[in-house]
Amino acid sequence: MKRLLCVVLSLGFFVATAFCVPFVASAQEYKGTQIKNSTTYYYYDAADKTLYINGNGDIPNLSNSTASIPWLEWESGKIQRVVVSEGITSLGDYVFYGVQAKEFVLPTTLKRIGTYSLSLTNGMTEWNLPFGIEIIDSNAFNNCVKMKSITLPKSVKTIGDRAFASCTSLESIVIPSSVEKVGSNAFYRCTSLSSAEFASPTQKTAVGSKAFYGCTSLLNVTLPSNASCDVMSFGYNISNKVIDGFSLKVYSESQPYYYAKNNGILYSLLLSFDLNECVENPNTITSDIINDKLHYTFTPKTNQRYNIYSSGECDLKAQLYLDGKLIAESDDIDKSNSGFCFDEIMQKGKKYDIYVSSVKMTGDYSIFVYPSEIFALSVYRGSLTVSAADSKQDGNKRIFLITDSMLGGFILSVSFADGQKEEIYYSRYIAGDYVKNADDQSEKPFSCGENEAHLSLKGCNASYPFTVKHSYVGEVINPTVDNDGYTLYTCVNCDDSYKADFVETTSYKVTGRFVMDEDSYGAHENNVAYSQAYITLDGRRYNVNADGTWCVRTYDDCYATVHNEYGENARLYLSVDEKGSYDYGNIALKPYDMNADGVVNAKDYLIYYYEKRDTLGDDYWQFGNNYLLRRRS
Repeated sequence: MKRLLCVVLSLGFFVATAFCVPFVASAQEYKGTQIKNSTTYYYYDAADKTLYINGNGDIPNLSNSTASIPWLEWESGKIQRVVVSEGITSLGDYVFYGVQAKEFVLPTTLKRIGTYSLSLTNGMTEWNLPFGIEIIDSNAFNNCVKMKSITLPKSVKTIGDRAFASCTSLESIVIPSSVEKVGSNAFYRCTSLSSAEFASPTQKTAVGSKAFYGCTSLLNVTLPSNASCDVMSFGYNISNKVIDGFSLKVYSESQPYYYAKNNGILYSLLLSFDLNECVENPNTITSDIINDKLHYTFTPKTNQRYNIYSSGECDLKAQLYLDGKLIAESDDIDKSNSGFCFDEIMQKGKKYDIYVSSVKMTGDYSIFVYPSEIFALSVYRGSLTVSAADSKQDGNKRIFLITDSMLGGFILSVSFADGQKEEIYYSRYIAGDYVKNADDQSEKPFSCGENEAHLSLKGCNASYPFTVKHSYVGEVINPTVDNDGYTLYTCVNCDDSYKADFVETTSYKVTGRFVMDEDSYGAHENNVAYSQAYITLDGRRYNVNADGTWCVRTYDDCYATVHNEYGENARLYLSVDEKGSYDYGNIALKPYDMNADGVVNAKDYLIYYYEKRDTLGDDYWQFGNNYLLRRRS
């Protein structure tokens, strides 16, 4: 297929390609070869050696065979780049197995990396996965022996079994606080791995059996207080022996503490929770610690104002100390928020102590640290589609209520004044302030169709697509003598309407055609159309067409009056029965009495000639002389 144009926009951009058959992204039309029975497609650009995947939804799971994966046995070096377009939500099993591309562009819409989908991709030494990925499935990066580093987004929840097994060049890994599970053998025999960090000292991560088995360069690990370790998850070589010199830092009475103690692993105890910027630190107040003060610390990396705050179901209060001196206390943020918040200018390198206690409540909570000043806000991922019926009437406008639950799946991108940029799942309260709906719908209401809605945080606005679908209310219009009945459906939010559910009228249709009387005796052998008339029937008016034809409707026998503009009026008796429709044929009407004095004479001709000819035409008076001559005789 001849390539006419190729435009590549990646990581928050869109890949669009124009072929001989046009590619129209807005109409959700995708070109290339369909991948199995899915809404995803692939095509290859030989000019830049790029394999493109476009479409929407999940790339289906494939099997490790050329029958399933067309590019599995393409010659080495044929694929130098892989671009997966926005709209793709899952990399199916095996989809890029063994592809040696030197660059992979993955979309922000991606949620899952499937089993073996990026295994043996040994053209890549560094990976930076986009925020929004939640599942890294089993064996996803298995045997990526050239991979030296990978950045996992703070959205990842699951790292599957053997997900990074035998990635022998991988040097370090940070496990985000969002990760709930690290699977068995997840980092099996990552022999170059010398640093494995957990982002939060309190994250609730379950580490599977032998997760870091055979990681012989990994000698020190700090384990969160709420983490759990399965059999030989840390500190063992492939001979089931504890690695010489391996040690753990653990919290007293935590599950990792007992893991170290029961397996004869060297350990040291941690006494406080060290907080990092832009990291969620989940924790739980249980009944046995409800009266305790939990000790957190924070050491700023720069001089600036910071927000340290809590969110969650548990009512907390806190004290902030520097060098042993109390500098701030906080209880409820406001009447609607029982968390605490410090908004303080802090000094680089200084260690701040935060003591947190419960206000006689148990439950979950999280602590966050963010720079206070925000430079920009955008919606990284998120849109809303609502029905017009979801609105409520407010005067002469309709207002849509946008709730936290509706925005729950949104991802915000926040740029801080110090240069940091973070993707954050929507929360009602971020960095010391509330996220607000920034649209004044009373001034600018949302219309049906596509709209641009806005959120704001600390004076920064972000837009997102807000689609309103029509919602119709039906009004039954009963049949009349002239019209069928129907139901008129009108949108509650706009003037859009349509008719349906028609009910045929039971009246009878009567038709005919008016022609000119060609003399005063009623002759009309030429049957020239006469349209200068109209019909009234029971107060209803019916016009006559230019060709003289007319149509009226009635339920019963009746009289109709013919109003003749240039002659005598007539009275028609219409007789109907149950046959349905009637045609009375040609009916002659007298023309030419232009001044309505009851006679046709020279005065009428002069009126016609000087006043009416342009309207009635030159042929109108073609039989007029018959009346004038008859009058003289």
